[in-house]
Amino acid sequence: MKKKVKFKDLTNKILFVILLGTLIANGVQMYLFNPFERFDWTTTVVSSAGNIVQVSDCYFNGNSYRINKNMILNSWETKNNSENEKKNTLLPDSLSIKWFSYNEQKFYSGFFSLPYESILKKAKQLGITYSTRNDYHVYIVAEVEPKGKVSLWIQKYDKKDKNLKLKITTLKAKETKETWNILDDYSQTNKTSDADIVKKVALVMEQHFYKLEIKLPSGYLLSNSYFKLYNQSIWYSSENDFRENLNFNFLPKEINLQWGNGKKRFSTKFYFDEDEVLNAFRKESSKSELLVLELNLSDRYNFVKASLINKKTNSKIKFNNKY
Repeated sequence: MKKKVKFKDLTNKILFVILLGTLIANGVQMYLFNPFERFDWTTTVVSSAGNIVQVSDCYFNGNSYRINKNMILNSWETKNNSENEKKNTLLPDSLSIKWFSYNEQKFYSGFFSLPYESILKKAKQLGITYSTRNDYHVYIVAEVEPKGKVSLWIQKYDKKDKNLKLKITTLKAKETKETWNILDDYSQTNKTSDADIVKKVALVMEQHFYKLEIKLPSGYLLSNSYFKLYNQSIWYSSENDFRENLNFNFLPKEINLQWGNGKKRFSTKFYFDEDEVLNAFRKESSKSELLVLELNLSDRYNFVKASLINKKTNSKIKFNNKY
């Protein structure tokens, strides 16, 4: 005679099977998800000291957001960060990068598989774990070096250890026959550019000593202004820190000036033409080192006159505003 199975026992067995299946499914999902290998991180590209470069592309797998391709890099002081930070994501395992070297006048390109396990190990050496990862800002850094080298770093950025970083590996990119189009707008990346590379390099790297003199109308003060050079250095001024005589070495690119006397306020922008500014400084620098870039401001209009004056020969070259 068959023994009857109690309904309660059968229910318990079914519940046990369901629970076991859930635990197995969760275990498999956790294994595939790799929660202990996921971090909040972002990527950036820098350059070694004195190595002047402009990077058009720097894509780390998992964070393919664009960088600012117009930014000139020459040290760790300036970071070209990707647009967005990744949240709870695996660290990258590949890198695609392109750049132009001003020092060498060459284009470089490279696609690399990255040592994922080494990156993960270095992250843990920095003290970044699953339980503490949200306490830090993690950077994966590509450092562009001369002759096509790229060093890969991981950096833990917080208030206590702002410069704490570990080197992961060094990679080697190849010289390519690109043109300036890769550094133009994104719509131009598939086109060939006939830009004068020698002139582009000269605008950024050529040095001509000169003084900047800003002549204000009587009773007027300068405020909230800036003076930008072709190498992307910027001088800022306000009413509290304005100095009449300033020395510069690199070529001027644009100025944004504001001035007033309490009753009237004026502002204007001035953009220097590439060929005009390069030719003027080359011509006058060959005659004398006593050069002055003079800016004359108006007390009637939003207007500025810009001239290069040679103190030795008393010659004056007036610049046209491309704005």
